[in-house]
Amino acid sequence: MEDQVALGGREMSSVALVRGGGMVLAVGGLLLVVATALHPSQETPVTILETELRLVASHAVSVVSYVLVLFGLPALYVAESERMGRLGLIGFLMAFTGTALLAISSMFGFFAPVLAAEAPATIDAISVYPPVVVFNGLAASGFMAGFVMLGIAVATSRAFPRWSGFFIAVGAPLQLVGFAIALIASPAFWFLAILGGLLLGSGLVGCGYRMRAKPAL
Repeated sequence: MEDQVALGGREMSSVALVRGGGMVLAVGGLLLVVATALHPSQETPVTILETELRLVASHAVSVVSYVLVLFGLPALYVAESERMGRLGLIGFLMAFTGTALLAISSMFGFFAPVLAAEAPATIDAISVYPPVVVFNGLAASGFMAGFVMLGIAVATSRAFPRWSGFFIAVGAPLQLVGFAIALIASPAFWFLAILGGLLLGSGLVGCGYRMRAKPAL
């Protein structure tokens, strides 16, 4: 009898974890869309000062969204770890690591306006500084590859809406690639980053809603 009570308590705790994680993941996905829409399409010393409020607000929302996603991802994986298999595990670990590194990288937005005003040449110098290049490269590759694999695992698990996995797998790389192209080539390509953020955020919201509505997947 005591064993049954303990087992029931563990099951209720798991359900609460999945439901809570689903809500956190959904909010994180929504904020990710907001952060992408707020972010300026360029990050030069001039545009940083011209769009300072939007830049700082975008990075602040980004950090919050990344932290929420970091809390929600473990619940997403735990909810259907068996169905998502090894691909889901690798994708989860890489997506989690990439998201954590991007959260750290996003802190640059808080002191970029100061550098742009006081020492504008350091903006470009920092972006090509080898340790920063390596760090950002690891963050971006982990984020993109991780969410591609996790999205495929979600789509094929039959536990979540198939479209949510597809949106995650396509949205993550599209968001970062669009961001890079807009910064390097032309701000006209910024719509790719916004579209990618919308897809990724919507996919996370879809998974989060499913976890919240039906935790025992």
